[in-house]
Amino acid sequence: MSQYKRIFIIGHPGAGKALVAKTLAEKLGWQFINADLGLEFHIGRTLNEILGKHGEKAFHHCASEILANQLQKEKIVVTTDASIVCHEKNRQLLSAEFVVYLQVSTPMQMERTSRNPAPLTNTDLKIFLDKLHQERDSLYDQVASLSIHSDNSALEEHVSTIIKTVLQDKEIKRVTNQLKLDEKDLIFFHRITHTLIHLSHQQAVCLKLLAQGRTSKEIAQEINISYRTVEGHIANTMELLGCSSSKELITLYHDRP
Repeated sequence: MSQYKRIFIIGHPGAGKALVAKTLAEKLGWQFINADLGLEFHIGRTLNEILGKHGEKAFHHCASEILANQLQKEKIVVTTDASIVCHEKNRQLLSAEFVVYLQVSTPMQMERTSRNPAPLTNTDLKIFLDKLHQERDSLYDQVASLSIHSDNSALEEHVSTIIKTVLQDKEIKRVTNQLKLDEKDLIFFHRITHTLIHLSHQQAVCLKLLAQGRTSKEIAQEINISYRTVEGHIANTMELLGCSSSKELITLYHDRP
């Protein structure tokens, strides 16, 4: 596990980020850091509604500073604010890290948060949470190294899955070295907007093998991860780079300068 120095847990309020992160940190013997400010849920409004356009921008800048500070540390498990993925700079910073996305449904969020103090304003909680899902689910997917659905509250199973995935990635590291993955394989430009995009190591490995003509099943066998995980990485990379098909993704890969 020496190739991973940090693990970030992302997701919506009520996903159980703090509990998973604390348990994971204990099992790894790492430090747990809670960087989830929870402002939106406590108020029951979005950042823009609470702070306004300029205030929201300042909040995201502050979150970027917090995140950048954590990147200077090692052996930490960090829970992030639910809004962390709303800022492109934060998504770029997270894309180079091991990121666990804890998925959760709105009904389960409402069930779990009913045991906590209600938002301070008179808010229709379901409408508020559904809105956040619509805005952020795809953004969480973009930066996730691993996605876990947390509705079943299987804490030990989820923590075990994270640890197992991290350990399996030693094999990915070996394949990465064999493929001679370099900085060029990690940095791309969006197909439409031409903005700079940083891929995670797992995304870059899967893309390079895909561009070499491997199928998803062959990639899964070669780097010893599940077929579903490979499919997830390819789908996330397509969305991240603005491609609507794997053919477009492969063309983008080969057309790099």
